[in-house]
Amino acid sequence: MRSSILSAVIVLLSLMTSDSAVALEMTCEYGEHMAIFGDENRDNMIELHWGGDAYRMQRVPTTTGAHRFEHFDSGLIWISIPAKAMLLDRRLGAPVANDCRTGAMQRQRR
Repeated sequence: MRSSILSAVIVLLSLMTSDSAVALEMTCEYGEHMAIFGDENRDNMIELHWGGDAYRMQRVPTTTGAHRFEHFDSGLIWISIPAKAMLLDRRLGAPVANDCRTGAMQRQRR
């Protein structure tokens, strides 16, 4: 128990003090807004703010090059490729937010 609390504190401190703690804000298909804290290219954990809640999501390795992070308790899965990202609900087996893009991604799409 003590080691898991210590691990959580270390992760939180690294998110708060790293250069990558800047929010990456995204807008999704139906106007949903979310923010990602952390660098999905290099961090093993990111924090996703969506629907008024914050989820600390753990990286899950992929063979495709996509960035995949999961919040195991809620069943949420974040998948990001260069063109867009999506948030899935493993329990429902369906997307909850699709076609999520930063402002830069939206400009490149045009």
